[in-house]
Amino acid sequence: MGDRDTERWLRLHGLPYFVAPRARSRALLARTAPFLVFALAFDVLSSVVLEVAVDLDTASASELALALVALLLVAAVPVVPALLGVWTAHLLRSRARAKGPVALVTLILYLVVDPLVFGIIGFGDPVESLVQNTAVAVAAIGLTWLGIGALLSWALRAAVRQFGALGQLATRALPILMLVVVFAYFARALWEVTASITAPRLVGVALFFLVLGLLFTVPIMRTELSALHLAPETEGPPLTSLERFNLGIVVVMAQAFQVALFAALVCVFLVVLGMLAFSDEVLNSWLGGYGANAQLLGIELPVRTAMLKTAVFLSCVSSLNFLVSVSTAPAYRASFYQPLLDEAREALSVRAAYRAER
Repeated sequence: MGDRDTERWLRLHGLPYFVAPRARSRALLARTAPFLVFALAFDVLSSVVLEVAVDLDTASASELALALVALLLVAAVPVVPALLGVWTAHLLRSRARAKGPVALVTLILYLVVDPLVFGIIGFGDPVESLVQNTAVAVAAIGLTWLGIGALLSWALRAAVRQFGALGQLATRALPILMLVVVFAYFARALWEVTASITAPRLVGVALFFLVLGLLFTVPIMRTELSALHLAPETEGPPLTSLERFNLGIVVVMAQAFQVALFAALVCVFLVVLGMLAFSDEVLNSWLGGYGANAQLLGIELPVRTAMLKTAVFLSCVSSLNFLVSVSTAPAYRASFYQPLLDEAREALSVRAAYRAER
């Protein structure tokens, strides 16, 4: 492989800091284009969705249809832009000559056309939108240069590839975990606490469990990577501190995506269970002044806000418990860590050849 092919391979495998510093600015705008496509599509869809508001108490048949469309749009807001971004990245990888034109057109659409069109139709001030979009584009280019996009995309792909192994281990850990979680879910005291938690405090609780998970995961990651014997006498020049960090962070991020997916599944399970098990009389008695239903675009959902908060809180607890359980299981270590370590060995060989050519 030539230098550019090797650099592209390293980025695709979540190792942007293995690329020579002088080469990190190469085709920078084209590498940022998939995110700009995502940002443009997200801006358009979210702006349309925010204009939709329906009151179900006085809704007619046509308004109910509009409410269904609004709910579908809410689901499409993150999904469609992500698919367009992935398609753009695939297009730019397969057609090298399209990189420059596609990147330039995307930048113009995002910085000029998007603010002007939304300003004309009255969705916002075009000058304010131009400043905001410019700031987003500059930040995206900076983060792309830092390799953040390469890290996130590879970690997400690695987590998806290991989804089958995660499902097998979840079926083993889930029965005992659910016994504890469901028992806590039916405790009135927990609902009284979580119902009064504000959104910022709930985010703080989630971040607290995230830190605990990192404190547990990072030492295991270091132990697993030490098996590679990353010493100066191995292939290629000695790894720099930044390269060692890059090699470790991709493993941590891949596992973080797995745990986040597990937490989302637990949250959905608890919400469905709560809707089936708890009557309005029980919830009104438990929640008092915190018994309002959640709302989306002015639509009152058949789910109490307190139920969502309780499900999120217990999903955070469950995710930490699950992380500790599976990380110490031999089957998980073989199915999750071993493929990543094999890829790391391959990456070290590619790096050695890349450095030798340079």
